[in-house]
Amino acid sequence: MYYCRVQMDNSAEKSKRIRQYRKSSLPRLRWTPQLHRNFVDSVHCLGGKHQATPKKIMQMMAVTGLKISHIKSHLQVINIYSLFSISYSL
Repeated sequence: MYYCRVQMDNSAEKSKRIRQYRKSSLPRLRWTPQLHRNFVDSVHCLGGKHQATPKKIMQMMAVTGLKISHIKSHLQVINIYSLFSISYSL
C-alpha cells in the first residue's frame, strides 16, 4: 500500500507564487453600433465568420487605433452569443 504525503505550504510561500496583475497598455475599445455594423459588413464581405480571419477583418474595417486583439476579442464574444442562441447579429 502506498501513502502520499502532502506538505502544506504556508501563506508566505503561496503569495510568492501568485502572478501579479498587469494592466494592458491598450486602451479599452467601446464597440458602438456603427463600429459593430462595420465589423459585421467586413465579415460578410470576406465570406462569413468561418472564412474571415482577424487580420483580414482589421484591414477591411480600416479603423484608426483598432488592434488585432480587439478583433479577436469581439469574434469570441460573437461566438459565445451564437453558441447560446442569443440575438447578437453577425
